[in-house]
Amino acid sequence: MPDGVSMIFFRSAGGGVGLDEAARLLADRGLQVARGEHALSVRWEDGPELSVAWSADPHVAEEAAEIAEGSPFADQLSRCDVRFEIGIEDLDEVLDEINTLIEVQCTLQDATAGYLFNSWNGELSGPEKAG
Repeated sequence: MPDGVSMIFFRSAGGGVGLDEAARLLADRGLQVARGEHALSVRWEDGPELSVAWSADPHVAEEAAEIAEGSPFADQLSRCDVRFEIGIEDLDEVLDEINTLIEVQCTLQDATAGYLFNSWNGELSGPEKAG
């Protein structure tokens, strides 16, 4: 069971970004990426390993709307139907070496113009660029 999860919600309309594209983008940023059957394993040098999964399950849109309720992003998130899930086994270790997590989050958020949510602190942020 993961210690924490960071999610990037976005719309599948317009093709979206899947695991193969995510793997390419992260590798282009210098991260070590291994492709599994349903997820990527990502790390920077000998830092902590993160898992990156992609989900378009029906509950994704419901969770996006729930998370966004009362936020300035409620309308935009209500249209999000897919997400990347960045799984974290040891949250303290990952936060101690925060650069890998930030690089993965920023790369995927920029690629999708998505909305980032962290389970451990409830932080929700919108994309840098309009999407």
